[in-house]
Amino acid sequence: MSFDEQDYVAADATALAQAVAERRTDAATLLAIAQRRAQRLQPVLGALSHDAHDVHHAHDTDAPPDRLNPDAGGPFAGVPIVTKDLGAPLGGTPTFAGSRVLQRLNQPAPQDGALIAALRRAGFVPFAKTTVPEFGLNLSSEPACGAPSRNPWATARSSGGSSGGSAAALAAGIVPIAHATDAGGSIRIPAAACGVLGLKPGRGAIPRGPDYGNVFGTLAAEFVLTRSVRDARAVWQAITGQTGDTGDTGAGKLTIAILLDAVQGVPVDGAWQQAATSAASLLSAAGHRVVGVSTTQIESLRLASADATFAFETYACRSAAAMLALHPAAHELEPITWLAARRGVTLDALTHQQAELGVARATDLMTDFFTQIDVLLTPTLAESLPEIGVLRTDGDDLDAHFARFTRYAPFSALANAAGCPAIAVPHRMHDALPLSVQLMARQGAEPVLLSLANVLEQQAPWPLVAPGFIP
Repeated sequence: MSFDEQDYVAADATALAQAVAERRTDAATLLAIAQRRAQRLQPVLGALSHDAHDVHHAHDTDAPPDRLNPDAGGPFAGVPIVTKDLGAPLGGTPTFAGSRVLQRLNQPAPQDGALIAALRRAGFVPFAKTTVPEFGLNLSSEPACGAPSRNPWATARSSGGSSGGSAAALAAGIVPIAHATDAGGSIRIPAAACGVLGLKPGRGAIPRGPDYGNVFGTLAAEFVLTRSVRDARAVWQAITGQTGDTGDTGAGKLTIAILLDAVQGVPVDGAWQQAATSAASLLSAAGHRVVGVSTTQIESLRLASADATFAFETYACRSAAAMLALHPAAHELEPITWLAARRGVTLDALTHQQAELGVARATDLMTDFFTQIDVLLTPTLAESLPEIGVLRTDGDDLDAHFARFTRYAPFSALANAAGCPAIAVPHRMHDALPLSVQLMARQGAEPVLLSLANVLEQQAPWPLVAPGFIP
């Protein structure tokens, strides 16, 4: 049996699972390679927060039987994975959520979250948790309690947030797949930044129990970041029981509306618009009908986007306020978190009701939108990737902090409020950095999005790993 680091980095999760099934390698070898790469690249990237508790006991006789045993079953038996240090808990391992207060408490999770348990049943082997901004309150993963997560394509730049560590670990070839969460773009933004595929499932599509610690007012969703469409499809099937495949024709002839300008009025960089235009051309060539967005539809998108922003900011402040129950010392929360928490304490019942009504209206507006249009195509981001230190959390203006979210990623939060699935697909490059397009569809249309992503992947393949990290 000869399977080395070069083989590992060149493979997606499906290929690694096949290699294990065919006895060309085994789970222990894959885990050892992943751990070596993690140890070597961590000083460069800062992608990882801390090790999983049980990874050091993976070879013990009393270890859980599915930890490294490919015979335990599952389509991805033996494939390493990292999990985000926010969202679904990893049993036996503490969640720090990028915060010094949770680092101090250092409380191991009593059990896996439902999604992590499902990923284990599929055969994945979690071995580390990934870097996040404190409580997910930034679009760059630069927690004060640890190293910032850097972009493998340009290490002076951000890997995005809040799943930035997961995206960086994937793009650098530490793992072939990574758990991620998304309450306002936190799967899709890092996917765009790091040139990987990021599907945010629709509301209710993925289990989130048993403690529901990452509901975020129904905005949050969890899934994985992948290098390939086939990996996303296979994980979707393993978790939901749905095939995730509507055929290679791209789900039949679809009407795809392209939106290049942000309805909030913020500027969108031309390179990101050109990526969306290029993707539209490829999808049109594949037989789909590409149309513009009408004035009436733009007004619906504007209203729904405003509702999404208000709901996100309200729930962000409410979530931050809940951390005050942990009695943090003054230095244990970052300044922006303190501001959000203090605002959260002051929010009255009417404000919470307005946020809930906004989510309901955004859902209805987008449900109506998708009776006329099958898919909405946009750029994923509006600006070039910021350098580390630009998206700071030590300011004294919470509104300005939130406004930066809209300037950087104006197309993201809408899908969360409306409960729609959306996917960030790598497409083209600019100044040696990846670009990305977003596809959004009605609730339940994840397989449609995956089929369209497959068309783009086949017509314009993207690198599995950032070039500087290929052994």
